[in-house]
Amino acid sequence: MPVLKLESFSHDVEIRRGISKFESFEALRDNAYSEGVKSGADAASRAFEDEKIRTLAPILEAMNDMGFSQIEACQAMLKSMRPMVEKLVETVLPESARQGFGTEVAALLCKAYEKAPTAKIVISIAPDAVASIQSLLAPSKADFSVEPDTALDGLQARVSWQGGYDQINLDEALKNVRAAIDTFFNSFERTGTHDA
Repeated sequence: MPVLKLESFSHDVEIRRGISKFESFEALRDNAYSEGVKSGADAASRAFEDEKIRTLAPILEAMNDMGFSQIEACQAMLKSMRPMVEKLVETVLPESARQGFGTEVAALLCKAYEKAPTAKIVISIAPDAVASIQSLLAPSKADFSVEPDTALDGLQARVSWQGGYDQINLDEALKNVRAAIDTFFNSFERTGTHDA
């Protein structure tokens, strides 16, 4: 024998209790409308966020891939530049240092003259550079003499006066440049990154 199942209407009491909070049917309708709008807006916001995540995920992944490709391209470019940079350091920089040496000595003489305008200034340089430096500095107002010093090479000079001295060592500067380039590329090859 089939079982009869009767529907329960006990929830009607709850519904009537909820309706009885409102003074009029219009108030009930306005409240239902507001709740519906709020519920719809919440659902739309959730749907929008889900869609945004779904849409942006491939874009972000593509941007990540692009950034990684850019890093790889930069690494390859820097690696390929090392021989050229080393060649520049070995050929162009020493020649530039030789050509600019006299200008650097002249700048030291000017500085010394500003510090001690009445003092005798002695410029010590390698013996084979005395004549060229003497003629380069001839127009200077300073009281100076250029003296040979066998302990110095062609890219070193010492400028001294009573109470002070200054010196230049372009050889040391070139060694520092070489060391900095070696450090940069060695670090880059080890880690794949570089510090600017």
